[in-house]
Amino acid sequence: MSLLVLENIVKEYRTQCVLNGVSLRVERGERVALVGPNGAGKTTLLRIAMGLERSDGGSAVMARNIKVGHLSQDLKDMETRDNKIDTALHYEKVYRLEKKLRELEKQMDEQSKNSGSSLYKSLLDEYAKLITRYEAMDGYTVETKIRKILLGLGLRQETLGTPLNRMSGGERMRVAIARILLEEPDLLILDEPTNHLDIQSTEWFESFLKNFKGGILFVSHDRYFLDRVATRVAELEKGSISMRSGNYSNYLAHKKQLSQFVANEQRRLRWTIRNTNEIVQGLKSKGKSKASKSREKEIKKLNDELSKNLGALKKQEHLRKADGPKIKFKKIRHVSKDIAWADNLRKSFGDVTLFSGASFHIRGGERVGIIGPNGCGKTTLVNLLLGNDQNYEGLLRLGEWVKYSYMGQEVLFENDQLTMLQLIVSKREIQEREARDYLARFQFYGDEVDKSIQVLSGGERVRLYLACVMLEDADCLILDEPTNHLDMPARDAVEAALKEFKGTIIAVTHDRYYLTHCVGKIFEIENGKITTYEGNYDFYKKVKYGIDEENTEKKESKPAERSSKNTINKKPAVTKSESLEKQRQEIEAQIMNLEDKIKEMEALFDISTPREKYNEYGELLHEVERLYSKWNALI
Repeated sequence: MSLLVLENIVKEYRTQCVLNGVSLRVERGERVALVGPNGAGKTTLLRIAMGLERSDGGSAVMARNIKVGHLSQDLKDMETRDNKIDTALHYEKVYRLEKKLRELEKQMDEQSKNSGSSLYKSLLDEYAKLITRYEAMDGYTVETKIRKILLGLGLRQETLGTPLNRMSGGERMRVAIARILLEEPDLLILDEPTNHLDIQSTEWFESFLKNFKGGILFVSHDRYFLDRVATRVAELEKGSISMRSGNYSNYLAHKKQLSQFVANEQRRLRWTIRNTNEIVQGLKSKGKSKASKSREKEIKKLNDELSKNLGALKKQEHLRKADGPKIKFKKIRHVSKDIAWADNLRKSFGDVTLFSGASFHIRGGERVGIIGPNGCGKTTLVNLLLGNDQNYEGLLRLGEWVKYSYMGQEVLFENDQLTMLQLIVSKREIQEREARDYLARFQFYGDEVDKSIQVLSGGERVRLYLACVMLEDADCLILDEPTNHLDMPARDAVEAALKEFKGTIIAVTHDRYYLTHCVGKIFEIENGKITTYEGNYDFYKKVKYGIDEENTEKKESKPAERSSKNTINKKPAVTKSESLEKQRQEIEAQIMNLEDKIKEMEALFDISTPREKYNEYGELLHEVERLYSKWNALI
């Protein structure tokens, strides 16, 4: 059953067409991820689906009599409310009704000896009406549901009386999610739902959504969340939409294969034109005008086909930008041997102890990730490492001659009136052209670099700040949520740059992809303790929970294949997914080998190249196409 149908949606802002004929359906039981770069129109499409914004063309139709839960990024309406959590969750109504029922029960008990009286009958009638209302509000189960959802999202039930305007952004986001989930909607429309959630809450939310029976349309830049939740991926870019069944990793694999096909198609077309022109020139030189005219007609037909194909290829051009902008740090002159060493470190605020008995060592060149629930003391630890807070107990020794660069969650610039271009030129005495090229690495193109810093979005400020940091001579970067507000290409670019950085990186983050691919040591702050894990996020999960992330999907995919009778020396059977992956790797190796040969041949082509070489070249292209088709069939 289609819960939501979007047909040929068009949306324009002034002269820019953000959505150009976008169509999308969400079926019951489907979890559709909407991805794409910032500014592609993802939030706009969600707002059109909800009827909060009008389209300039097309239609948005919801199924009749369904309940829709909508979570937006903008929680400003909750910031100004003095309502308490129980009011926001509609629990207060249930609580008041329950209290009234208890009062009636007490009165009825007092009047039980006069059960035939009109007063008793009146109390009984009122009680019956209230019980009906109570049952309609799921009064018997709502408290259990609330407790389950609040605990899952990291909120304690005793916080039900806390006013919303006294809560942090992360806490308000959790309340908003809890309110939607308690309503048990048929369709969920979620815009960046994991923003402000810590890892534990995010993983609980993932589990909840995977068991959700309705349909889900959601926007996210969290790659782990996308992989674990999405059953279909829809990418918005340049006004168009492309879709693929499966999770985000499946989509990326398909996108890569499509990009390779585009490159091969371009090679084939170039070869066809070159080879045909060679034939025409040869016929003309031999005086075979009739044959050459026939070939020229063939060339015209090929050129028409080429123009048509190139037009189609241009639509796929964005697929070739998967690697994102390339960013490099300034070369470090010196890397400090030791950054920090702590023994029995304790940090308190009044009677509240954030952590105690902490002992750890950070060596030069290490990549450290700091994790833990919101409010556990991660930012406090960062301030200690920066030397900004001397009020602690125990021993904390910071490395000498360490030059730090710090980026907090709130990105501030000394002069917001400057343009991005002016800022970069002022940081390094470089020419404007060089500054423009440098900013392009951070996805700031053309006239964008002339925008004032004060009008930049959160994600743009983060990218610009990192651009400035990378121009400095720091040998230790301390970053608080470095990938927040960044879209996929920007995250990929930033992470690639951080991998190239030769110094030390200490990052507070909830980004599990970053913790897996860019971190070699994890500090977890939990229950007043700091625990060190000498590995990445996969290692952390394996040590703490016994979960092997790398093999989880393989184990889940074929549970029936596990034998109940295990033999110690029995060699484990190769699963179907392992076999397919091995076949894909073998084909990829063949493709790489052939593409190397193709590039070598292209470098040697000139007017004197014999036709046999062109034929060989064409055969190689066809073989590569065949292998790609075979590879695609294995996805």
